[in-house]
Amino acid sequence: MVHEYIKKRTKEFSEGEKEERYKYLGKEVIDVDDPGLDSIPEFYGIANAIWRDWNEGKITTKTALGRLLLLKLLTNKSKNRKIEKIPEEELEEVRKFIDYVIQVVRNESRKRGEPEEERTPG
Repeated sequence: MVHEYIKKRTKEFSEGEKEERYKYLGKEVIDVDDPGLDSIPEFYGIANAIWRDWNEGKITTKTALGRLLLLKLLTNKSKNRKIEKIPEEELEEVRKFIDYVIQVVRNESRKRGEPEEERTPG
């Protein structure tokens, strides 16, 4: 009974749809090692790609901050099992870098004169 309900509610994605779901990994950022977000260079690469897209005007400040906050959340081992073997010290360095990029985006958007609502994700 439960399995039938889950099957009805679950959407199967085609390969093309799966490819479109990922914004950076495997497109702008090389997917190192196993598939998925599982290495330090991938975190740095995605943070840089988000900043670059924001700086070029491809995404809004709100979108950039939301993506950066999600990326930071994925540096927690409880939220991303693929990074269990990465030392906590290295993950802390990544978090500091992501915080730095967030601060740069906020400061630059303030300089551009964007209203506060556009600088607040979620």
